[in-house]
Amino acid sequence: MIPPIGFANQEDLCKLTELYSICFPEDPPAFWQWFFEKTFDGNNILVLRCSGEIVSSLQMLPCAVLHSGKRESAHYIYAACTAPSARGKGWMGALLSEAAAIGRARGQKYSVLITQEDSLLRFYDRYGYSVPALVSQYKAEQKALFPGETVRRVTSQDIPAMDEIYRREGSTLLLTERSADLWRNHLELYPDGAFLLENQDAVKAYCFIDDRGVMEAAGEGKARLVSAICPPGTVWRTLPNEYAVPMGCLRPLTKDAQTDAKSAPFYLNLMYN
Repeated sequence: MIPPIGFANQEDLCKLTELYSICFPEDPPAFWQWFFEKTFDGNNILVLRCSGEIVSSLQMLPCAVLHSGKRESAHYIYAACTAPSARGKGWMGALLSEAAAIGRARGQKYSVLITQEDSLLRFYDRYGYSVPALVSQYKAEQKALFPGETVRRVTSQDIPAMDEIYRREGSTLLLTERSADLWRNHLELYPDGAFLLENQDAVKAYCFIDDRGVMEAAGEGKARLVSAICPPGTVWRTLPNEYAVPMGCLRPLTKDAQTDAKSAPFYLNLMYN
């Protein structure tokens, strides 16, 4: 029997952060404290309680998916976690099913997520997350900048130019929309790892870098930008082309979303991963 599922409230914050720290020990407290401060909204957090205690939860952060000039409402599943002592009971599956039902009631057409590891793709596929989120990966090579090109760090004033590059490069994809607030959050998460390639003050490419490598590079000259700031062999990721691997998945919530999901590759990246 599945215990009660409901929305979180402000009094649950301590338990939610405790559960997060147990299930994602690789994330430092500075991150999850920042995350909950930025995003906490009980109406977007589902919890499953056993004997009154939260033992499983997930966040369904509002977002949108862009394709062929259309903008469709969606939610992003994040921090899906179950206490170690409560695993293997089907409770996360129950939360995912409830999130899908709530999403449909809210007019959302997609549920999307990034997996913590590839082995989880099979788990999520059982609950309708059958469309892979694809990313292309390369290794940095030595490439010289073109005459007139320069590299500098990103500022918040560069967000419109980066968003234009992102949308243009993803124009043929099912593409997760990024609001200005989400771009600003990315800049906070990568304070020393967001760079631009410019040519005569025109922004040509951007990238986000951390200790895992280049998490995303996009735009004309992205390979040269990566080469300018990373040693050869550094793994860098970009929007999918013919050489792509999965890093997440999508669940269509309506019949027309099922049709649209078959029409183009899906891309989802960054998003607090």
